[in-house]
Amino acid sequence: DNMEKHKRKKQKSSSSKTTTTTEPEVNEVSASANFKAHSNNVSGVTWGNDSTLFTSSWDHSIKSWDIESQNVILTLNGAKVVTCLGLSHNSSVVATGHPDCCVRLWDMRTSNTSSEGQIFDGTLRPSHKAWISAVQWSPDDPFVLASSSHDGSVKVWDIRSSLPLHTVRAHSKGEKALCLAFADKTIFSGGSDCIVKKFKL
Repeated sequence: DNMEKHKRKKQKSSSSKTTTTTEPEVNEVSASANFKAHSNNVSGVTWGNDSTLFTSSWDHSIKSWDIESQNVILTLNGAKVVTCLGLSHNSSVVATGHPDCCVRLWDMRTSNTSSEGQIFDGTLRPSHKAWISAVQWSPDDPFVLASSSHDGSVKVWDIRSSLPLHTVRAHSKGEKALCLAFADKTIFSGGSDCIVKKFKL
C-alpha cells in the first residue's frame, strides 16, 4: 500500500511539473516620433486643440508644440521648477504647479510679433504646505481648477480669486496626494497610501 501511494504521489508531482501555462503574446509598440523637448525632466504632457501638445519641465519652462512638424510654437520661461501642468478645456490658459507651493497661470496664446507668452499677474496665493503634484481643470467651469500636494491636501480654486474655495484633507497625515482627476463636480485623488479618494463638490 505504501509503495502504491508513493508511486501515485510521484506521478502527481511529475505531472504538475510538466504543466505549463501559455503566456499571452505581448505586442510591443515603437514610438512613431521622438524629439528633445526640454533640458531637464519632463514633468507634464497634455494635449491641446489643433494638433498642439503642451509640455512642462524642471528646466522652468512650458512649451507648446506643433506635433506634426515637431516645432516649438511657444516657450514660456519661469523662475521655478514646474512639477505639473493642466490646460483649461475652454481657453488657452495653462495652470502649473511648483515646489514653492504655488499654482501659476499662463496665457499660451501667441501673437504675430512674438513667440513668447506671459505669466498672469494673478498667481494664486501659496496655500499648500508642500510640493504641488497635480493640477486639473473643471470640465464644466473654465474658472475652476483643483490642485493636489505632497502635504496630503486637495484644493479647489476659482482663478478670479487668489484664495482657494475649498480645502480637503484628502490623505492622512504623513501621506502625499500624488495625482487627481476632475469629473462632473467630483474629484478623485490618489495618494502614497495606495488609496483613491472620491469627493463631491
